[in-house]
Amino acid sequence: MTVLANGCYRWLAKQLRGFDTAAPKQLYRKFVETGGVVEIQPERIVVHFDKRCHNPLLREAALDQPRQAIPWLRHLPVVFQYP
Repeated sequence: MTVLANGCYRWLAKQLRGFDTAAPKQLYRKFVETGGVVEIQPERIVVHFDKRCHNPLLREAALDQPRQAIPWLRHLPVVFQYP
């Protein structure tokens, strides 16, 4: 699990401009440990992020593009929304 988690943090770091060499602890603190609300709608899952100074970097990375259906989430696409 640790190897898998480290790989996920490395992938996230590569997606975010200026964070390609960031440590997992820094990525967690700035991006993963973010408040918000998850809303499950009939046709999609919407993640509403709380307002944070790093949201523009997440928006720029377009982590939810392309919107692919996820089998273990009832094949619903995941959409990110920022304030």
